[in-house]
Amino acid sequence: MTDITAASRILADAFTNHTLIDPLPEDIAPKTFEEAYAVQDATLAQVGIAQAGWKLAVATRAAQEKIGADGPLVGPLLDGRILGDGATLTTKDIHFPNIEAEIAVVMDSTPAPDATSSDILDHIKSMHLAIEIADRRYHEKQSPVQTLADLNSTSHFILGQEIEGWRDLGFIGGKVTTKSNGEILASNDDPDAWPEIFGGLEYLVGFLAKRGQSLKAGDVITTGACALPTITPFGKIEAIFEGLGTVSADIKQV
Repeated sequence: MTDITAASRILADAFTNHTLIDPLPEDIAPKTFEEAYAVQDATLAQVGIAQAGWKLAVATRAAQEKIGADGPLVGPLLDGRILGDGATLTTKDIHFPNIEAEIAVVMDSTPAPDATSSDILDHIKSMHLAIEIADRRYHEKQSPVQTLADLNSTSHFILGQEIEGWRDLGFIGGKVTTKSNGEILASNDDPDAWPEIFGGLEYLVGFLAKRGQSLKAGDVITTGACALPTITPFGKIEAIFEGLGTVSADIKQV
């Protein structure tokens, strides 16, 4: 039987102390996505860091079907960990920097609980190029359920330049490349492999409504990887969105 208190205590301690752990013991680990969300909520409460937004993972239908999910997997973005373009982190901040080129949204107001993707457009303040630097607290990569419990692998987030005229741009599906120290990590020019950005936002609004929550002005939402997430040890990281711009950060080895 899942022990939410015990499981969340282990994960919160690992997050707070920047340590790595083994998989959650079978007798206390979540077995379903809903149990994992309960552990995630309890972990976030124990960590004691304010939430500044949301992250969507497993953001394509093909990926969701593969793991038996009905939509993207949801996690928090944390206050103080949303950084600007060109920010510097160190290996003391992060264990396994998983680099993801993403499109981020900053909210201007709160959509209705039953808002459709087209309704949500009127509640968006801006859209941005971004890099999510995901991380885990486990020694080894875990199942989607254990990963979801671990704050959905949240760590740091680089909020890059605003996409000017985003309502009128056909920017979704352009070539995206991630690099580390000039070497290509991943590249994608297949529009079908991009996350369903506005569909993901619609899912998130409904997901939160079921839990008595909602998006609010100032929330940052990152909508899923536009190229294959790839772990890099350290160095200058870049997400290059062809025709739109580049986002970068440095992860220094200490």
